[in-house]
Amino acid sequence: MKIIAFYAVAAALYVAGGTFMKYSQGLTRLLPTLGLVTLFSAGALLQAWAMKHEALGPSYVVVLGLEALLAVIAGSVIFAEPVTAKIFCGVALVVLGIILLRMT
Repeated sequence: MKIIAFYAVAAALYVAGGTFMKYSQGLTRLLPTLGLVTLFSAGALLQAWAMKHEALGPSYVVVLGLEALLAVIAGSVIFAEPVTAKIFCGVALVVLGIILLRMT
């Protein structure tokens, strides 16, 4: 269960980086651009460390799935983006996939 916590933190760093990406306005603003590079790099380093004893495919999917879930939440909370039924169902399927992968 410890590894999933590292994956969750890595996913959160990627989403925070994605938020800075939006604020960087196409990498034209320096501070948000530096923020996104720093956060993406930190997420990648943490993910790489967590993956050192696990298979690439399932562990990568777990991080991407958690990132998708957190991105939808961040988009809704920070940018007031709507969460439609289609988005909700898609995220639910991703979360179910993560659970299935972690059970194996």
